[in-house]
Amino acid sequence: MKISDSEMEIMHAVWTHNGEVTSTMIIDELDTEWKLTTVLTFLNRLVAKGALSRRKEGKTNYYSAAISEKEYKTQQTKSFVKEVHSGSVKNLLAALYGNERPSSKEIEELKEWFEEV
Repeated sequence: MKISDSEMEIMHAVWTHNGEVTSTMIIDELDTEWKLTTVLTFLNRLVAKGALSRRKEGKTNYYSAAISEKEYKTQQTKSFVKEVHSGSVKNLLAALYGNERPSSKEIEELKEWFEEV
């Protein structure tokens, strides 16, 4: 699932509320000049992508996150590693450090993390 930068602004507003939100609540949350129709377009796209769920009550639509921020970041990171680094975490780390060597502290933190998982 790919979410554009503008859609990500909407998602952050939804994740911040940690529950159901309306389009009006999102507009109030965002620091933008977007019109209601623009926000509604982004909301519809996010529902179609499966990032948001929508519940209608009378004339009001209530939106909630269908995926958590952590789940989205995990999906995007895995996709990035697969597409850009052929699925290799080693290649990712090598690209991050280039010709530099990770510090002893960083190496120790990685070792501890690997032991936990």
